[in-house]
Amino acid sequence: MKVGERLSELLRTRGIEEVFGNPGTTELPFLEGLGQRYYLTLHDAIAVGAADGLAQVTRFVAVANLHSAPGLGNSIGFIDSARRNRSPVLLTVGQQDLRHIDQRPLLAGDFASMVRGLVKYFHEVGRARELDEVVNRAFREALAWPMGPVLLSLPMNVMEEVAEASPPEPEPFAEPVRDLQTIAQRVRSARDPVLVLGYEVDVFDAFSEVAALSQHLGCPAYAEPICSRSPIPAALPNFVGDLLPQSALISSILGLHDLVILVGADLTLYPYSAAPLPAGERMVYLGADPSVPLKLGCEGVIGNLKELLRELVAQVPPSGRSFRRPPDFARANRVARSASRLGGEFITDALARIFPDHTVVDESVSLIPTMKSVGFYRGKDSYFSSRSQQLGWGLAAAIGIALRRPKTLTVIGDGALQYSVQALWTLARYQIPVKVVVVNNGGYNILKSYSKANHPRLERAEYLDVPGVNVEELAKAYGVEASTVRAPEQLEGALSSLRDQPGPGLLNVEMDRTVPDLFS
Repeated sequence: MKVGERLSELLRTRGIEEVFGNPGTTELPFLEGLGQRYYLTLHDAIAVGAADGLAQVTRFVAVANLHSAPGLGNSIGFIDSARRNRSPVLLTVGQQDLRHIDQRPLLAGDFASMVRGLVKYFHEVGRARELDEVVNRAFREALAWPMGPVLLSLPMNVMEEVAEASPPEPEPFAEPVRDLQTIAQRVRSARDPVLVLGYEVDVFDAFSEVAALSQHLGCPAYAEPICSRSPIPAALPNFVGDLLPQSALISSILGLHDLVILVGADLTLYPYSAAPLPAGERMVYLGADPSVPLKLGCEGVIGNLKELLRELVAQVPPSGRSFRRPPDFARANRVARSASRLGGEFITDALARIFPDHTVVDESVSLIPTMKSVGFYRGKDSYFSSRSQQLGWGLAAAIGIALRRPKTLTVIGDGALQYSVQALWTLARYQIPVKVVVVNNGGYNILKSYSKANHPRLERAEYLDVPGVNVEELAKAYGVEASTVRAPEQLEGALSSLRDQPGPGLLNVEMDRTVPDLFS
């Protein structure tokens, strides 16, 4: 058995069924022995995005295969997204034959330097006998919290060698020491606490525990800024909404409370504001990511969030408070007012009604706050977005997510679509039934909105418009059925038809192009 075959076997014993990639000559010695199904993507970065999506929905390692230095270079942004998303992605990169590496041959690269700071672990397999332990180490590193991407460099000549070793026993993960007594005492004594709920609630399926804690405390609950997964079950009476990623806006809300309880949540900031976040001594963190309390300077208890919340609820009696979010009586009027111009409120309201049982992958960019406000947080695996806010991530990630959740809806802006438009071919080639709704405002409205608030001279800059792209015909060229909506009366029927298509499909919605006020 060659090393390439042995690597495939090691992946199989760990439950890896798929590999995403765009291969080149340096990968062929590995692919020759590959037993997993290989999903071809037409750009290396899309393979990383698909693996990121699959890793998130399975909560386990997913594999992307990249083509040497050019392919790794193409994928750097998506590797950074996987890092920020805490996705355990195993990247394999074909390296040139080491027997002439000193001659700097075509396609060779210093992969360690290229990914420094982006992956948790890097190793170039230099000998056949080290493969088994290297793979074991890669899985351990990828799955240890905070989870993240790892990279193995696979030289061509090493993949052709004869495998020597047998698989070592996987090492158990060490459980961190937990002591909730101090945190529980602070929660019990807080006069006016507030919850900030994060993506870890979904990762650990801690929805019932969040509901129990919310009921005990009876205080307001917010989602973390740029929340990338559903932090609440389908309904949580005290859930107010998402915090915006600016310190002044965060402090204006959280500063009203004497204790901020971060539940698997972080406070991500953008853009800069001179106002500071609440002082660390007024916050506590419960979750699996030790980097969060270090960054915020607050007390924290590190571990499995579901177990931590169970223990905390047992130690915190009901407070007698009963905060409830006030009903939004104005929403129906906002939806009705936006209908005539195919506005965001009208579109997202229709999406929520027509796709109630779909997993939503959200890259609507300037429409994301509206998307989140209409109820797409529906519990486990109901909502995915990128913590990096990288354009093009959503369509690529939907490939991997839909392999486990066939009812997947991707909502993406027309500008973001162009970053990974080749993903449409992969959807069509393998008949992955992702439904794509393009909210088409003809440009980069998120940049226009930021300019409107901070650089008004640039709001109408011609390079913030993207005219002339026929999204419908582009999708058809890649083999995906597509249509376009230009009038409000067409929307509901078109969305229903899209939902009922057996395979992948795309609907291009020519929406209102008014620049929203997102930063002022």
